[in-house]
Amino acid sequence: MRKKQAQKKTDRRSEGKPLPSLSQLATGMPALDNVKKVVDFVSPQKVKYKILETTEMDAYDPLPAPPKRRGKRKPG
Repeated sequence: MRKKQAQKKTDRRSEGKPLPSLSQLATGMPALDNVKKVVDFVSPQKVKYKILETTEMDAYDPLPAPPKRRGKRKPG
């Protein structure tokens, strides 16, 4: 029996760049302009995944905290 070849480490060059190989016609895929980051991931079972970080939010996602104000207002 032959040993399986070790998989190469994740290629970080694709990180942060939407890849044209992503099928935008698949149900549930975000629009390309909403994709902030693409990360290649290999599970311990050697299954390859692409993790998409997007600007989209679901109804159940918590709202982001408003930015904090700096300094005090000067009286008028």
